[in-house]
Amino acid sequence: MMKKSGVLKMEKEKNIKGIKIRNFNTFMIVIACALYAMLLYATAQMTSRYNDFIRYNDEYIACHESAIEMNAASDYLTDQVRLFTQNMDLQYMNNYFKEANESKRREKAIANLQKYQPTDDELQALEAAKASSMDLMEREIYAMKLIAMAKGYADYQLPQEVRQVKLLGIDKDLSKEAMIARARELVYNRSYMNAKALIKSHSDHFVNNLMRRTASVQKNSMAALDKSLCNQKLLISLLFVMNIITFLVVTMLIVKPLSVYMKCIREKMRLETMGAYEFKYFAMTYNDIYELNEANQAMLEHKATHDPLTGIMNRSAFEGLKDFLKQSPKPMALILLDIDRFKGINDTYGHEMGDKVLQKVGHLLSGYFRSGDYPVRIGGDEFIVILNDFDEVNKNTIKHKLNLINNELQDTADGLPLVTLSVGVAFSKKGYSDELFNQADAALYAVKEAGRNGVRFYNDIKNIIK
Repeated sequence: MMKKSGVLKMEKEKNIKGIKIRNFNTFMIVIACALYAMLLYATAQMTSRYNDFIRYNDEYIACHESAIEMNAASDYLTDQVRLFTQNMDLQYMNNYFKEANESKRREKAIANLQKYQPTDDELQALEAAKASSMDLMEREIYAMKLIAMAKGYADYQLPQEVRQVKLLGIDKDLSKEAMIARARELVYNRSYMNAKALIKSHSDHFVNNLMRRTASVQKNSMAALDKSLCNQKLLISLLFVMNIITFLVVTMLIVKPLSVYMKCIREKMRLETMGAYEFKYFAMTYNDIYELNEANQAMLEHKATHDPLTGIMNRSAFEGLKDFLKQSPKPMALILLDIDRFKGINDTYGHEMGDKVLQKVGHLLSGYFRSGDYPVRIGGDEFIVILNDFDEVNKNTIKHKLNLINNELQDTADGLPLVTLSVGVAFSKKGYSDELFNQADAALYAVKEAGRNGVRFYNDIKNIIK
């Protein structure tokens, strides 16, 4: 029999066609990991290229600022020497040498430009500019010496560079006015202007070439950054598309079948064979069980779960219910009831009247308690009510309902004899247990010992019992 069942199972699996969730999940995980890895790489690459772009941009700006600073320093020296030859104020000479010896803006600018690895051609232009600049400074210092001699400044008033200059023979014999004129000519004539232009030409050649190279590198870096950004956008788009595909596949293969299956189960119908392979297999297996259940339904229905007299659950159902309630994590209450002196009713009024009393008790228990509670006739005149998800805080509710039931049982307007109930109640913090029944029984015993017709709670008497 088992061998035949295994063969049928294999044949059923072969007949099922569809995408397996496990395979699809593995495939999508692999694709997602690959895309995420590529995205991380693209992001790292873009970050690197962005940093390169910022660095090259900073270099370009630094080159531009150094070039401006170099020209400004050169023009400042020219301005100071010319002002000195015009005004012959030592302040201008001091400004000149303070710039040349202390501030050294031109030298610092040149040093900054040399950091950016100039080519041989650029270096030659830079060295030519330096040489021409030194020659021009000698001319300027010589002009300042002429002015100092013409004005008769003492050596201690002059910078060392000026003191060290020796006038040429033809200039020594010049008058003061001629020396002044000679000095002014040296810093204003065409030769001086040509020397300035030559220096600027060499420096511009160096700076412009360097800045063109820096700008080219900056442009290439920007292009590389744009490319990395495009790659990142592409990968993000692919991930988005993959997520959409995953969503659609999950909806078609999992969510939709689950929704249909839930509806079929609620309506107690066969499941439609749809969705992923696993769901189709589940549906076919469920349908096999469903058909088997329907075939056995007729046989199972004869096992009555309700007491035919009172219409509430019988002891057999209670035994099955206990196993179910033992697994419950919720608090509950167990009410154990006896009809006081029920035997006397049977003896006095007959068993038919006794049955009507039992029916009345069963009806009241069903009516006064919730639809989710379990009233049970466990035999004779003994009843149980199990209140699921009910804790001791609400015990006054139980007492009130039992008092109402007792009041109705004592009302003889329906032609039935007056009866009372003895009731014991116990509470459990989690599910049903045999101890719960024993505690309710102990509380019921305490009521009977006290003369019947009452309600006692186990927690109220347990210290007395001990």
